[in-house]
Amino acid sequence: MITDKGVAVPEDMAAVLESDQGALDAFQSLRPDDQRVYVNWVGAGHGPDGRKDRLAGLGEHVKAYQRRPAEEHGSAHPLLDV
Repeated sequence: MITDKGVAVPEDMAAVLESDQGALDAFQSLRPDDQRVYVNWVGAGHGPDGRKDRLAGLGEHVKAYQRRPAEEHGSAHPLLDV
């Protein structure tokens, strides 16, 4: 699956998202860099069991995600020259 924003999503991850319309809508609304973070996070699951565990909780995780501004957690804003 390729998201509306052009991010390639593995087939197993796409199947999980497509099985839950709310999760799919939430994922599609994310910025492309946030979508890639999820793709990498699922891919970084340790072994097949780790990946399955991450896929099992993916829908709820994506629906609960809220982006925090960089300043909120003490990081400099990534687009400002410091």
